[in-house]
Amino acid sequence: MNHPEIKPRNIKFALAGEDKRNWFGGNPVATAMLDGASVLFPIGETFFIESVVHFRDRVTDPKLLAEIRGFQQQEGIHSREHRRYNKAVEAFGGNIAELEARLQAEVDKLERDNASPEYKLALTCAFEHFTAMLAEHVLAHPDFLEGAEPEFARIWRWHAIEEAEHKSVAYDVWNLVKPKGLKGYLMRVRAMFKATSVFVGQSRYNAKALLAARGYGGFRNTVLGIAYFSLIRPGVLRKTLPHYLAYFKPGFHPWQTDSSHLIDKYKSAYEA
Repeated sequence: MNHPEIKPRNIKFALAGEDKRNWFGGNPVATAMLDGASVLFPIGETFFIESVVHFRDRVTDPKLLAEIRGFQQQEGIHSREHRRYNKAVEAFGGNIAELEARLQAEVDKLERDNASPEYKLALTCAFEHFTAMLAEHVLAHPDFLEGAEPEFARIWRWHAIEEAEHKSVAYDVWNLVKPKGLKGYLMRVRAMFKATSVFVGQSRYNAKALLAARGYGGFRNTVLGIAYFSLIRPGVLRKTLPHYLAYFKPGFHPWQTDSSHLIDKYKSAYEA
């Protein structure tokens, strides 16, 4: 199928200002969950760009080269805007630098362990699958952001559109450079297990830390509340489980789930 155009939208979102620590419908747990995920993006997306660009000289297809450029631009802008987002929400409570340092430690360990460029790219593919499936869930369920402060809802939908647009770029590069046969499949699976541990573990840790810093600590919010949000209502992790498991199919490709209609539904709101 023809993939949608990967179009960088250079938007600056107005998130700083008045105290909106419960911007997600007045729900401190839901707010902290999304803010905790945002903490991961500046470091994570820099890692994704570097992992893909490392193999650019092995790509000869002009279309894929153009998609790599679009991917770089989109992820670069995402990194910038989530740094601004994180600075804005830090004013509500929480030490963003400390939380970012935990993720940076994971990246640094890859370097100390001399992780191969192929494995780093496999990790990027896995993280991109996470972001794509969550993005497509947000776009497919307009009620998810109902009640959210408009500018926060706007940045998350913008990010979701662009994650869906470029969801196959890292994977298409991976298909060019991956180890052959079973070795490549097992590396991809191993990377997904690692990415799952990092994404879920760090997002949950960040949310707990932000809740505590904002005066909402305690078992009810930091354990029961996070579990309820993740698994019951809205239950994003539970509802996206089939999409997540599809990644383990030997013949998987991101565009086996066609999300072009979701991109088309929302992208006009972000055109200049």
